[in-house]
Parts: sequence; C-alpha cells; structure tokens
Amino acid sequence: MSGNKSPWGSGSGGSGNGGSGGNKSPWGQGGNNQGPRPSNNRPTENPLNDLKKRFGRGGGGGPRRTGGPGGGGALGRVGPFGLFLLIGALFLLFSCVYMVDQNEEAVILRLGKYSRTSSSGLHFKLPDPFETKEIVKVTDERSIDIGVSKDNLMLTGDENIVRIAYSVLWNVKPGQSQAFLFNLEDVPRAVNDVAESAMREIVGKTELEPLITDERDSVASQVQTLMQQMLDEYEAGVNISQVEIKESQEPRQVEQAFLEVVAAKQEKEQSILRAQARENELIPAANAEADRLIQEASGYKEAVIAESKGDAARFVSIYEEYKLAPRVTRDRMYLETMEEVYRDSEKIILDDTGGSGVVPYLPLDKLGSKPAKAQ
Repeated sequence: MSGNKSPWGSGSGGSGNGGSGGNKSPWGQGGNNQGPRPSNNRPTENPLNDLKKRFGRGGGGGPRRTGGPGGGGALGRVGPFGLFLLIGALFLLFSCVYMVDQNEEAVILRLGKYSRTSSSGLHFKLPDPFETKEIVKVTDERSIDIGVSKDNLMLTGDENIVRIAYSVLWNVKPGQSQAFLFNLEDVPRAVNDVAESAMREIVGKTELEPLITDERDSVASQVQTLMQQMLDEYEAGVNISQVEIKESQEPRQVEQAFLEVVAAKQEKEQSILRAQARENELIPAANAEADRLIQEASGYKEAVIAESKGDAARFVSIYEEYKLAPRVTRDRMYLETMEEVYRDSEKIILDDTGGSGVVPYLPLDKLGSKPAKAQ
C-alpha cells in the first residue's frame, strides 16, 4: 500500500517519522520501537491482561493499580469469592432479623417444630432453614356469611321452619397463634361448621314468633357464647367477636299464609285491646252504680229501723198511759186517727140534734180561707 500504511499497523523495522509518523496500529506500535507515544493514543496493553487485572489477577507481574479503567477498585480487591461471601452474609443477616407489626404475631419454627411466639417489634432468629417464621394477623376481623346467598332453613322449637341468614365476625386470640396454626387443619371451615351447629341448636330451642320479632339479639348472643365454648374445646385459638342475624323469616313458599296468620293475630290483639278498653269503661261505671244502690239501701234500712224503733217506743209509751187512763187514751187515739185520716179531705158538719127542724150547715173547709174582696 502507499506509504507503507495498513489498517492493522506498519510492518517490522519501519523507521517512520520517529514515532510521529503513520506506522501506527489500533493495538499499539509494533516492533521494538520504544519511542515516546502521543498523548492521544491508548497504552500498549493486552486486552486479556486488562480483563484479568479488572478481576484482581494481574498479568506480567506488574503492580496492580487501585483506580482508573485498568484497576478493579474495592471490588477488584474482594474478588468473586469474597463477593459471594458478602452476599451470603447479607442474606444471613436479613434472614436472622425480622419485624412484627402491631396487629401481628410471629410463630417461630426450629427445624419444623414449634419454638416460640414473638409479639410486635424487632426480633432475631437463626437463619433459614434452621428457623422459619409464620406471620399471623391477630387483630384483623374475619367474616363468614351463612345463608345470605341461598335459603338456610332450620326447625324451630315449636316445629315451624324459619329462614336464617347471619354473619360471624372472628379473629385470632392474642397469644394463641400457635393453636390457630397447628391445632386445626382448616380454621375458617371449622368456624363455619361450628356456627351452623350452634345456630341450629339455639333455633331448635326457640319458638318461631319471638325468633322473627323481638328475640333475634338474644338468639345471636346465645349462638356467640355456644360457638366460643365449642372452639375453646377444640383449642382453635379463635375469638368470636360478634354474631349478627341479618334475616329471620318464614320460608318463601308459605310467606303469604304466614302473613295472613300474623294479620289474624294482630286483629285478635286489637279486638282484645278494644274489649279491655270497653271493660275499663263499663266496670267502673257499674261499680259506681252498685255502690250508689248499696248506699241507698243502707240508708233506707237505717230509716226503716229507726222508724220502727220510734213506733215501738211510742206504742210502749201510749200503752203505759192507756193502763193509767184507758178511756181517755182510747178517745185520744181515736181523735188522732181521725185527724190523720181527714187531714186532707173536705169536711162538712151537719148537726141534726137541733129541735127547730133546720139542719145547721157548718162549712169547715171555708173557715180558714179569707173572704174575697168586693169589686
């Protein structure tokens, strides 16, 4: 080529221009030319040696550089094995330290066997797989709905059928995370089965009418108590916080007939109330009338007795006088009797004892009246 130039550099022994000419190669100068290199050319190094130096393995016995593009820095000093050890140490550190939130508990298993339970805060454990942890949320409310999406029919204490829909709120008892995890295989399923069993038992002791009217809260409270007792016997580590009956009605097939029965009962109660109101109105009036008649009879009785006693006393006194003067007493009794008899009658006296043949007329009824004035 012209000027002895090549894209791969000049041949051996070329003199060039004393290091400043065109006999250059992209990999550095060839031959034994030890002249100075321009500042804009790369240093003469083997790429393989440069790669080895980056990973801490120098080539050619030269001193290692601590910086720049040819040296590995701190990473180069650590090496791949040291880097692996550093990653392992960090993994162990993060595996040994764990944080538990306020609403959680951590159950620690040592080689698969229960070791301890940790409350909220920062804790330490052996690295995996020697010790593992299970996080349990102990204060979060869990809900189970029963009979909401489909009819849930039960038999009541008075042999009626009722449709029940209810919800159960439960959570894990604080300090009972171990029991929650290991004593039962499926805790939510167990809570569901216990809820159905307890509800059927309580409903079977309750009549239909109070169940669908004013005793729903009482039934829910009894179910909650019974559920808690059963789950405590299973050592489930579960707390039943609330049982809420959302619906308690008659079956849909007999709903209309039941409404008619309810209406008849309401009409019966209204009739009883009206009768009681009428009773409350009539009985006091009758009692008052009876009291009035009794008081009148008592007064008449007292009057008759008093009058009879007075007549008897008067008769006795007259008899005493009669014994002393029989004729005078008879005449007096006769006159008093006649006076009583003729008191209100018109009286005319005719005297036929006169000798003149004229019957004298004495108008006694006019004697007391005043004469009329002349006009």
